[in-house]
Amino acid sequence: MKQRNICMVSGLALLIFALGYLGFHSQASSKSEQEKTNTQSFESFKDAPNLTQSQPKNDMNTKEAEHSESASISGEGVTVIGDSVIVGVEPYLKEMLPKITVEGKVGRQMSQARTVIEELSAQGKLGDHIIIELGTNGPFSKDQLRSLLASLAETKQVLVMTTRVPKRWQDTVNSNIKDVVSEFDNAKVLDWYAASEGEEDYFYKDGVHLKPDGSRFFASLLIQGLQEK
Repeated sequence: MKQRNICMVSGLALLIFALGYLGFHSQASSKSEQEKTNTQSFESFKDAPNLTQSQPKNDMNTKEAEHSESASISGEGVTVIGDSVIVGVEPYLKEMLPKITVEGKVGRQMSQARTVIEELSAQGKLGDHIIIELGTNGPFSKDQLRSLLASLAETKQVLVMTTRVPKRWQDTVNSNIKDVVSEFDNAKVLDWYAASEGEEDYFYKDGVHLKPDGSRFFASLLIQGLQEK
């Protein structure tokens, strides 16, 4: 009887030990899995992109704005000074650039341009972009043109157009324009003579004044010159 009791006590002790071992192993395994899960979660968070970090701004908006400003030019701030050629082109030019200021006069010479500029400036009509179309009615010296451009040194942009006129002074006028304009950083030649080469149908019989298609072509060349840097 005594031996039987001893066996029962021993069996009960073994059962308790076994249950304790299983419980401990289960808890340890659960803790290990939790630590593994936590580690994976941390690594995922660490490798994820920082959603609050500021991203570099795309400069496309700036480029599009610059392109839009260039493409939508209205003629505001642009002043054209010329002779009878520009008088004929004016209606077509204003169709494209409605806010442009055009000061044309039949028979005007380059020597008169300085006075016209001073008058326009006094009236507040002189823009930051000035186009000079003169030379049809006679030659001028390099010093005359140099003095004129020097007076416009603070102007943002000055375009000086070459001429096409079947007169003996044509080549002298164009040569003087190309030589002098290159001396000024804010000035550029707009070569009407070269652009109109072979375009006889654009001109009336005098070879100077322009038909409607020629006037539109002249106006488009002028606009292109304004838009180029």
